[in-house]
Amino acid sequence: MKKIFTAFTFLILLGVTYSQQASEYFPPQTGFEWKFKAIPLDSASNPIPSLAFYRMDYFESVANYEGKLANIVLTKDGPLQTIQQQPFLDTLFYHTDGTNGYEYFSIRNIEEFLLALDSLQIDTTFSFYEFFSSLQDWYSVYRFAAQINLEYILTSVNQVININSVPYTFRFRYVGKRLQDETIQTVLGSYDCKKFLLQWKIAYLLGPFPVELLSTYDTIWIAPGNWIVQDIIPGQYIDDLTILGIPPFSIPGLETKLTNEIVVSVANVETIPNAFSLEQNYPNPFNPNTVISYRLPVNGNVTLKVYDLLGNEVATLVNEDKPAGTYEVEFSINSDEGQNLSSGVYFYQLRVTDPETSSGQGFVQTKKMILLR
Repeated sequence: MKKIFTAFTFLILLGVTYSQQASEYFPPQTGFEWKFKAIPLDSASNPIPSLAFYRMDYFESVANYEGKLANIVLTKDGPLQTIQQQPFLDTLFYHTDGTNGYEYFSIRNIEEFLLALDSLQIDTTFSFYEFFSSLQDWYSVYRFAAQINLEYILTSVNQVININSVPYTFRFRYVGKRLQDETIQTVLGSYDCKKFLLQWKIAYLLGPFPVELLSTYDTIWIAPGNWIVQDIIPGQYIDDLTILGIPPFSIPGLETKLTNEIVVSVANVETIPNAFSLEQNYPNPFNPNTVISYRLPVNGNVTLKVYDLLGNEVATLVNEDKPAGTYEVEFSINSDEGQNLSSGVYFYQLRVTDPETSSGQGFVQTKKMILLR
């Protein structure tokens, strides 16, 4: 009887351990698609339906990325009317190992905020952009076997920032926490989810004691075989950073949930764009290569050029007549025009001469990209 009980207990424990394997939560095969509806939240976390947009993710491949075998997920977002026709312009990277799910932290979604902080020139010797860029790495953010409600530290860095020539030490921490499992109802059915809270925390060190200044909150629901099925970031009003010379400001939140509103389009059907469009380059920041996409609803003469901050032309990527359609152009710092460029902000401009307009000028749009050497 004792042996039977021991064997039974072992099988139960084995089953519990097996059920917590991170790989069981990621789709088993490439080609898997996620369709989301994202609704921005104001600083009081009230939804703003009028600003809603849609997101599509696609499990494209498995390949090595920054030292780990990565599940590579292409992603794009936009309005419901055009999301299907848009190209994928960004990438997410995940890795599973035992009971841990890794995610590659990138600053792509916060780079505008970081550059805005740098523009305040709080400390001319310190760059928030470069600091957070240095933290881009793999982190075991989803620990499926972690004790519930026990915080685990992903990274912790102390940084001295000079304010009015006085040095202050701040602590930047990236932490995670596994919350109580939760069953959620979605438009696609019910999911028994692992639930996690991810946070960036900034504290001022008053001697050995940290004084909390800012915390972000990102709650994520992960379902077996489906990975992330819900993600909620509340809005916040921040007024505790006056020590840094930063006036009070609001951080909008975002509620991202599965949707069935995105209708699957007919595959392999070429469509003519209904409007001019210049997309954000991907990846951004980049080194050594980046891809720029644009769409033409009519035939026209197209120029696509790169400029530095002073407005000097540094590269011509396109200068020719093009028929209506969707195009991608790669820009590389290994090219003849790009090899002498230094790290910094650059602009790329699409200019189209439309023969159907009386002025001959059909479309001009400029966007910013960042080179990190």
